[in-house]
Amino acid sequence: MTKEKQKIVKIPEKNNPTVEVLISQAITQGLPVETMEKLFALKERHEANIAREAFVDAMSTFQSNCPIIEKTKKVLNKDGRTVRYQYAPIDAIAEQIKKPLADNGLSYKWEVENKAGLIGATAIVTHRLGHSEKSSFEVPIDTEGYMTAPQKYASALTFAKRYSLCNILGI
Repeated sequence: MTKEKQKIVKIPEKNNPTVEVLISQAITQGLPVETMEKLFALKERHEANIAREAFVDAMSTFQSNCPIIEKTKKVLNKDGRTVRYQYAPIDAIAEQIKKPLADNGLSYKWEVENKAGLIGATAIVTHRLGHSEKSSFEVPIDTEGYMTAPQKYASALTFAKRYSLCNILGI
């Protein structure tokens, strides 16, 4: 048994009309509204695919150019002298990722959700072409900490924002 080789034919660009050209031709020919709707849906899917590809490329370049995040904040043990652990505060992370994000056409924001005893932050990273992806992180609100109620919420929210952002950026 022999396998037939299929020849792949690439249509030259000049004979490969864009979605916009197809829509223009449909309008000129007075095609039905249903056909026009299908063409506009095709255009939207095509643009979404281009935006998603650009997002993936931008994230790849961002991750290769983003510095290792410096953990500048020290948390001391109860003795007040020895370091228990270190972490990167949200403002330090923002400062370190600002330029690599901008260089790649990426921006971020958060959506916040407050539930009984929990606070959650969803980091949304968006590419300039419109594709975005999300990562959520929920944190219990510390009821035992030595802080005012608003400080407890703010502390939990900052923690959730920091981790949701680092998760979506892969840093």
